[in-house]
Amino acid sequence: MDWSSGAPVSKQFDDIYFNAERGLEESRHVYLEGNQIPSRWRAQTEAQFVIAELGFGSGLNFCATYQAWRELESGAPRLHFVSLEGFPMRLEDLDRTLSHWPELNEIRQELTAQYPAPVPGVHRLLFANGAVCLDLWFGDAESVSEQWTQQELAVDAWYLDGFAPSKNESMWSKTMLQRIAQLSRPGTTASTFSVSRHIKEPLLEAGFDLKKMPGFGRKREQLFAVKRTPQQPSQWPVTPWHRPDHTHEAPATVTIIGAGLAGCFSAYALAERGVAVTLLDPTGIANQASGNTQAVIYCRIPKRRAPLGDFGIAAYCFAIARYQHWFRTGFLTAGEDGQLCGTLHTLTDEPITDIDDRLRGLNQLAYTCTAEQASQIAGNLIQQPMLYYPSSGWIAPRKLCQRLATHPNIELRTERALTVETDHHAARITTETGQWVSDQIIIASGTDCTHLLGADGLPTRSIRGQTTQIKALPELNAAICHDGYIAPAIDGQHCIGATFDLNKCDANADSASDTVNVAKLTQFLTSDPIQVVGHRVGFRCTTPDYLPVVGAVPDLALLRERFGALQFDSKRLLPVSSPVRPRLSILTGLGSRGLTYAPLAAEILASSLMNEPLPIDTSIARGISPMRFAIRQLIRSQ
Repeated sequence: MDWSSGAPVSKQFDDIYFNAERGLEESRHVYLEGNQIPSRWRAQTEAQFVIAELGFGSGLNFCATYQAWRELESGAPRLHFVSLEGFPMRLEDLDRTLSHWPELNEIRQELTAQYPAPVPGVHRLLFANGAVCLDLWFGDAESVSEQWTQQELAVDAWYLDGFAPSKNESMWSKTMLQRIAQLSRPGTTASTFSVSRHIKEPLLEAGFDLKKMPGFGRKREQLFAVKRTPQQPSQWPVTPWHRPDHTHEAPATVTIIGAGLAGCFSAYALAERGVAVTLLDPTGIANQASGNTQAVIYCRIPKRRAPLGDFGIAAYCFAIARYQHWFRTGFLTAGEDGQLCGTLHTLTDEPITDIDDRLRGLNQLAYTCTAEQASQIAGNLIQQPMLYYPSSGWIAPRKLCQRLATHPNIELRTERALTVETDHHAARITTETGQWVSDQIIIASGTDCTHLLGADGLPTRSIRGQTTQIKALPELNAAICHDGYIAPAIDGQHCIGATFDLNKCDANADSASDTVNVAKLTQFLTSDPIQVVGHRVGFRCTTPDYLPVVGAVPDLALLRERFGALQFDSKRLLPVSSPVRPRLSILTGLGSRGLTYAPLAAEILASSLMNEPLPIDTSIARGISPMRFAIRQLIRSQ
């Protein structure tokens, strides 16, 4: 980026990001007034309003829109702002750019506090207690717009920004403008600073009515467009078996079975959207696998793009942003509920130079460090190079769950769900004390999910894990992941572990597991005497591919019948979705990464139930779909 002219200029496109003197006024004129946004908000009766933008740039259009949303007196709909950017600004450049406008200082600070590392994919940022949502898609316009069509994004207004058509042709290609039309319903508007015929002609052909309006400043005209023709269905390149085959109304009431990390995050995500949630767990809040004293937030840096690695990175970025916000606002208390003190992770056997290549430009996410640097970070002697996640740290899972469950829209009932029954009219839960009805049921009870699903059960497995409490060691300043993990002490103790006991079902803690945990720690970190002061056993729920299970529960008998042709040709395109059990969803299979996976998994599920845009691409949606196991089984039976 070049600042020599006083305004930021893109080196890729040799074009300015905004009017150096009146950029904020121009943004309001071209996009907010150009799409009549505030007046439409005041008249809207629907719960959400979706704006899609081509070219996030400095974030100025988003900030101006968020400011206008905040200034609306009352009744503003939930704002969903979806934006693509092929060349993300560095955080420092974005902050410097937006600092031109002091009236945006509060919004600028909110944005920069969450602004992600330039990792390709989707990054969801939440504002105003979740009532304003920004989905940042980092990637080229062609691939991102294709993802939007596959998601069948339904847009209310388009901000057609980006650099000038003469300098950034891909952003204004005929294919791109056709996709814009495909994602637009009758009445959807679009505005842009450009009146080029290369934009007007494809929009006209795609079903938009066009009108020239007064431009801003020296620019005489700008373009305004309104869609007049119906929205066209997506043409899928692959069989969309990951999509449920029926639409539903957003639920007003939801019952969630299980009050661990999966259940509490799901409850909180829905409660923030105004849904009345009942948490159902006979043991109370986080007294099973999510009840450890301490756990570490971490992810692996994948060697290549694949659903497991992509979901892990996306989930980590979203989780860190959530925890940072909660510590910053006092929802969580540093040192008591956790601490984002950084995490050191052992390296793989691949050359460090290869890891450095993958992390180039991503120091905000992670970077390698020498043994000496790692020792300085940890405050203890580290004898090997490490991978450092500067924004990571540890959380007390049970305390976190307890905080989440205090939301006024959440009620806890300490009862056991005996059966669940759902149809298109209602979802019924039977417990020892009786039966009640909800609009939707979510099963989030970890290893206990199977008996509630019956014949539609999923291939999850239970893995025993024992953590060990030890007396505090000399000062430790960062969390460390080796063959086990350790975090800075809380209340004079460290929680270390945890074992992976694949074929052990004993729920009682034993000294042998403590010995394993202590041996791993002493081999890596210290030879000082270690005093064991406690222990705890939990059972992780995992899946064969180590990805979580998130979404509607499939009707397996009907699914096998509908997709049976895949047995004979796995690449055959069947333009049909999956049959599912109505009003029944699941979130499970978080394994040992509950703190990392649960926030994004819950956000995905809540967005799906509330008919909102999803913060994931199609490959991840397929990777975490509950339908994937049955589809794979069909294909393998060729």
